[in-house]
Amino acid sequence: MKTEKYTFEEFLNVIAMLRAPGGCPWDRAQTHQSIKSSVIEEAYELAEAIDSGNPEKIADESGDLLLQVVLHAQIAADAGEYDMSDVADLICRKMIHRHPHVFGSEESETGGAEDWDEIKRKDRQQQTVTDELKAVSKALPALMRAVKIQKKAVKAGYLFQTESVPETTEMELGRQLFSIASKCREEKIDPETALSMYLQKFIEEFEKYETEKEQ
Repeated sequence: MKTEKYTFEEFLNVIAMLRAPGGCPWDRAQTHQSIKSSVIEEAYELAEAIDSGNPEKIADESGDLLLQVVLHAQIAADAGEYDMSDVADLICRKMIHRHPHVFGSEESETGGAEDWDEIKRKDRQQQTVTDELKAVSKALPALMRAVKIQKKAVKAGYLFQTESVPETTEMELGRQLFSIASKCREEKIDPETALSMYLQKFIEEFEKYETEKEQ
């Protein structure tokens, strides 16, 4: 093993060798589906490293997450679908396209955040806020998905009826969430499934709200 730093190109070559004939049997056997959960796991581990504030841990976990991206690209390359250069090209084009105030002649008073959302809606051909709610990834943890859906709904003028609580500290709200999780366990109800089902119902109700609002 060499003493100087490895380059990104060398990293790509390492993964290609692991997947090549005569390489690692485990790596060669992997598919997009078989390592799908690893992407999520590594993302959470990176998030934990970020919370620790330790630069070395952040760099290490960033590498583990990058490994997942590169491994998926190599699996695709082996199947003749796409490779890492396509991944880089696509994300570069997306970043340039969604930052016209930086790479184009347009000026922005919002610093780009609203521009990004508006261009994203156009790219995805989202005509309504309901379309945006439906587009929030179902692969997200249900609670995280709920917050994203709520933010979009509130931005569109929707008012939520929330129950008053004695305290709104993180600790107290965390206690209430923990209590709900305990109730789900007692009733043998999966909380992720339960919240996902309710989110679907909410989106349907919001669609009616949006339709009536436009009339």
